[in-house]
Amino acid sequence: MKFGIDMGHNCPPDTGATGIKQEDVLTKAVGTKLIQKLQAAGHTAIDCTPSSASSVTDSLRQRTNKANANNVNIFVSIHFNKFTGTANGTEVYAISNVSQGIAQSVLKEIVKLGFHSRGVKNTGFFVLKNTQMPAILIECCFCDAKVDMDRFDVEKMAEAIKDGLIGESDRVEVKHDKKYVLEITTKTLLKPSTEQGSDLPKESLFEIDPKDYPVLDVRFEENHYWVKWPDKSKGNRDEHFVFAGHSKVLEKD
Repeated sequence: MKFGIDMGHNCPPDTGATGIKQEDVLTKAVGTKLIQKLQAAGHTAIDCTPSSASSVTDSLRQRTNKANANNVNIFVSIHFNKFTGTANGTEVYAISNVSQGIAQSVLKEIVKLGFHSRGVKNTGFFVLKNTQMPAILIECCFCDAKVDMDRFDVEKMAEAIKDGLIGESDRVEVKHDKKYVLEITTKTLLKPSTEQGSDLPKESLFEIDPKDYPVLDVRFEENHYWVKWPDKSKGNRDEHFVFAGHSKVLEKD
């Protein structure tokens, strides 16, 4: 089998989160080990991480283009999460049924290492939408959480991902996290991706007024926080939106 391995970020201006450890360093370490382990198991593993880029979008496009050009069977993007310093655990993103099965299998193996399961989630990240094969994005754990960084081991994480990719899928129990609120301090434009608003359908953009909004889920990626929250004033929305830097998510007592 042929795998496309994307070591998240590592390509300025596309750089990762800074926590107790730097995301770029962690993704490169895990990705390098994963490629070695897949090759040792008799598979082909192609490094899809670009060496230079003119923008974050260009960086992401190069990754998907390389996977598509090489006709890989499965695309794997490796990342580390960041939030409050207390949020912790592992989550895997996938948007197709086949990808979600692979994601469940990988999550199962990582959880065996002792990490809290945050589940398999469906978000249309650039690398998931623009690859022509089943693709997953792994948030191995939180680089700003002491509990995760104390538990993290490069060798074990790469081994777990490898086992999940070439093993069988199984369901993992999802535990519920703390409650959060999105604090908006000034009128803010929300949009469903990190792409420029001018490149997105107008109906996907909207402004919200300053106040606290209940958050269903939250994570950090592509140098933005993503929140999942219901906005009843805009209809029955239950989607992921990027919010501006002057907004933040707070734990709710």
